[in-house]
Amino acid sequence: MELLTIFDDQHREIGVKEREEVHRDGDWHETFHCWFVEHDGTDLYIYLQQRAFNKSEFPGKYDITAAGHLENGETPVTGGLREVQEELGVTLEESDLFYKGVIQEELFAANLIDREFCHQFFYYLEELPVILLNDEVIQIIRMRVNDLESLVEGEHAKMEAEIVAGAPRQRIDVTRDALCPHELEYYREVIAICRT
Repeated sequence: MELLTIFDDQHREIGVKEREEVHRDGDWHETFHCWFVEHDGTDLYIYLQQRAFNKSEFPGKYDITAAGHLENGETPVTGGLREVQEELGVTLEESDLFYKGVIQEELFAANLIDREFCHQFFYYLEELPVILLNDEVIQIIRMRVNDLESLVEGEHAKMEAEIVAGAPRQRIDVTRDALCPHELEYYREVIAICRT
């Protein structure tokens, strides 16, 4: 049983509930989002994971490099480091992460009302660590931040990315529909943080 702390829309704690009930009832809760970002001297890149097709929420979509729900009693850092290890097999220290605040977001899908206070962390790569994926993640791709922006803003129907883990290294096309349906403002905030 996964228990989550729930909040009102002003981020004031109001109780604890099971994750399934939280998503059914649309309660506000906390998540950890960690974006891997790299500057190769020429371009700025962002890394996305492809969610497994057996996931109940947004299967097969490209999403945050590593993310997850904070369980009751976890801090954003302790829960976040756990998620990075579980999803990517990468062990990071608190000092590796740069905290960039909270983005409040609502996502809706079949039988799901997902209201999150998303704690944003960024890990700035000097080189890509060895990634050992579990069954929740199909692959990791690398995309230019400018190309991600063009995609979410609707300027292009598809943009090029490169698979860097989970399949042979190759270039692929990614469409807007292939991305997890975060709110446009969410993507805009993440992209702005990448550039700071």
